[in-house]
Formats: sequence, structure tokens, C-alpha cells
Amino acid sequence: MKLARVKANSGSVLALKVGENLVDLAAFLRARRQKDARAVAALEILDAGSRAGEPALAVAQRCDAFAPHVGELEVLAPSAIEPYALKDVDVFLPPVARPEKIVAIGRNYLAHALEGSGRVPKEVLFFSKSPSCLIGSGEDIRAPAWAGHIDPEGELAVIVGKNGRYVEKDRAMEHVLGYSIMNDVTARQMQRDDIKAGEPWFRSKSFDTFGPLGPYLVTADEVTDPHALDIKTVVNGEARQQDNTSSLMFRIPDIIAHVSRFVTLKTGDIIATGTPEGMRPVFPGDVVEITVSGLGTLRNRLVAE
Repeated sequence: MKLARVKANSGSVLALKVGENLVDLAAFLRARRQKDARAVAALEILDAGSRAGEPALAVAQRCDAFAPHVGELEVLAPSAIEPYALKDVDVFLPPVARPEKIVAIGRNYLAHALEGSGRVPKEVLFFSKSPSCLIGSGEDIRAPAWAGHIDPEGELAVIVGKNGRYVEKDRAMEHVLGYSIMNDVTARQMQRDDIKAGEPWFRSKSFDTFGPLGPYLVTADEVTDPHALDIKTVVNGEARQQDNTSSLMFRIPDIIAHVSRFVTLKTGDIIATGTPEGMRPVFPGDVVEITVSGLGTLRNRLVAE
């Protein structure tokens, strides 16, 4: 399933991507509940997730309960219920609303490690971004003038599906709920200054709006091999980054096993797996589009705060 949170009036709608449309999943289930008891059970799961603030996570965790309705929608939509045409949806909310943490992996593509510090990590290098930096596709990245040189970083994001500590590498993929796209926006000169001074680089990564995520949470069953996905970052129509996740030096099982030695991974946590080479700054007015095969395109504009 491809799940998206779409802005609607003062709130949000959880939508399922069906072809070139987004269908309001709750509205569809409400329309079906008089005819199908399964719709009632699915609606209860969705309602509980909505009350917790994480409807996409609730649905993704219970794929089995929603699978019959997905099949029905694929046959009936758009006649089943008034859909949102994708071409008319400009702004999404991040599909994961309230992760406990965002874990980001540094220097995980060899060419990027060499273009930056020149240091190639011997083990998984990870740091954190503040969850408050999250925005959705179509929302603006706001950069204070004093933040200096701003770089976009296109990355495959892993959404954690169940809690885990000391996760064994051969069981690590059992903890993956799904995937999304993340832009690990970075105040680059600030990061370099902090590294040079021996200080942590949390602040350069965690400005409000420096964590675009989306547009979808794509459940793991839809991604045959997460280590065979094309990833491309385009700025104003010009390709800046282009690679394939097969180039990851530390793969997803390595990352989960290593990180979980130090912290408990929780359901809904986001792991940004690293960015390819191609670091160049962006400026107010620039539009950044990050595409990962099968996952869609994350699109944001940089504006001056």
C-alpha cells in the first residue's frame, strides 16, 4: 500500500494511492460498513490510529485487515468514492506524524564520503535529527539567512515497524514496516564548523522544516528489494544526485543491527539511510525534487525565513 496524509480543511485525511488518484480511506470504509463487516473492523483500526495521531502507521501495521479493501478499491476507484486527483494535490503532511526519533546515517555512499570529509567509516556512522524538523511534500523548507550554505540530501527512509533492541542482523528486516523518501537538509557550513571545533552537528541538521518526508509511506510488501532502488535529486530541473541504493556501504540489516545495540528502535522511528554524492547548495526560490523508484517524488521549495 501507498499511504499518504493529505491536508483537508483544518485537519488531515489518510488517503490510499490508487492509480493516479488518492482515495479517502476512512470515507470509503464508512460507505462500505453497511455491506461488509470487514469494513467495520478496518475502520476501528483506522479510527484508533487517528486518535493516536498516527493513522498511516496503524493501517500499515495491519495490512491484512485492509488488503480486501485495497483490492476492491483498485477495481472500483474512482467510482467508489470521490477521489483526489494526484495532479490536484500540492501539499501532503509527513506520513509519519510523531516519530520518537529520527536516526540518520552518515557517509553511507562511498562517493559522498570522499567528496565530503574524505573519511570512509569503518562501522555505521549515525546521528539524530529532531523530529520537530519534519514537514511533508509540497511544504516549504524555511532557511534563516544566518544559517548559511544549505544543501539538500536525498535519501531512502526506513520506517520501523516494531520495537527492537539488540536486533540480530538476520532478523532485522522483520522490523521494517515500510519506506519513504527523506531530504536530510543540512546547514553545511555550520556542520563543517561544528565538526572542526569537535562539536556535535545536531543543530545543523535539525532546524524546523529541515526534514521533508514523503509523500507516501509505502509498505514493505510493495518493495521487492530496497537495495535496488534508483534515487535522484533534482533542483530546478537539474539533476544533482543520481545513484542506486545498491551502492549503500552499510545495508538496512547492518544499520538496524548496529543502531539497536545503542538505542531501542521504536515503532514509527525513521531511519534515513544516507545520501549519494552531489553536494551543491540551494537558494531561496529553488525547488528540490527527490525521486526514489517505486516510492514517488518528494518535492519542496526553499524559502528565506
